[in-house]
Amino acid sequence: MRRLTFGHVGASVGPLSAFEYGVLAEKAGFDTLWLPDHFVDINGDRLEPWTVLSAVAARTKKIRLGSAVTDTQRNHPARTAHVVASLDVISRGRAILGIGAGEAMNIEPFGLPWESPHERVARLDESIRVIRLLWNSSRDRPVSFAGRYYHLKGAYLTQSPKQKPQPPIYLGAFASKRSLQVVGELADGWLPWINTPDTFEKRWSVVKEAARSSGRSVEQIEPATHVMVAFPRDRKERDLALLAGKAFLLTEKTILASLGYKPDQQLRHYQNLVASKEYVGRVLDATEAIPDELVYKTMAIGGVEEASERIDELARVGVKHFALASLLAPRGLKRNLLLVSKVIKQYH
Repeated sequence: MRRLTFGHVGASVGPLSAFEYGVLAEKAGFDTLWLPDHFVDINGDRLEPWTVLSAVAARTKKIRLGSAVTDTQRNHPARTAHVVASLDVISRGRAILGIGAGEAMNIEPFGLPWESPHERVARLDESIRVIRLLWNSSRDRPVSFAGRYYHLKGAYLTQSPKQKPQPPIYLGAFASKRSLQVVGELADGWLPWINTPDTFEKRWSVVKEAARSSGRSVEQIEPATHVMVAFPRDRKERDLALLAGKAFLLTEKTILASLGYKPDQQLRHYQNLVASKEYVGRVLDATEAIPDELVYKTMAIGGVEEASERIDELARVGVKHFALASLLAPRGLKRNLLLVSKVIKQYH
């Protein structure tokens, strides 16, 4: 049986802090470092991941380095392929491309068209195919592609990635059936956001069926998930962790619905919200109606025992890799890393 592996999610911090904690994550025993790729977010994400990951690569030797996750509308897939290939060489073969269909908050305010869900998933499918083609291209092996969104004609990258055959691609797909099918058809890993064991198992079954229908082995795909954790030192920190957890649940309403709670229908799903000051205020106001118990059911707030309990629940339904994000970030991130390292030691 493949051992469980663990990642540190460098959310809600600036570039210098993400660099510091990324280096520390390797020392603490993490297998991966995941950095968000957002211009903005409701929790303050703001760094450019590939720059920071390259800096971490220069100061580490083992930890694998990935985006959580890059979208397909802000960059042509050739640009994404080139960036990841460069990181892969700098890190001596440790790059991971995390990719997804994107969020309105990083698209609409910047004058880019916010496409329909069907179009965004179709674009994601094409992007992955183009990236893989370009990773396998060279001056002697130029490639062509004729799709709805992208066209290549005799294209190639001079810089190839170090990993053979290619760096792994993890999809940040969540609940859309078609996006889950793309995971099964094309991806090396599935990296969703919040999940209960029940929702993970149901969605993972869609991935597995798509893999089988495509003639792929399910063993080729690593099932991963984010897990939100907090180790509060007092009541104030506990309340802050609960507030953050409720805000995340309100922006991922399918999980609330699966727990029998009907969220405010005026609030947008995470993919469609714009992270303005006014809208974030509306989300925070709505948290008052969310019962604390729903956060405790879906996230790990407490100590090492609570974190292990969430991990065990998800491991039993097939999760192999856990990307751990602090609900209290940026507060106490160093302490969070050290406590999570105690959790990791139980599984290594």
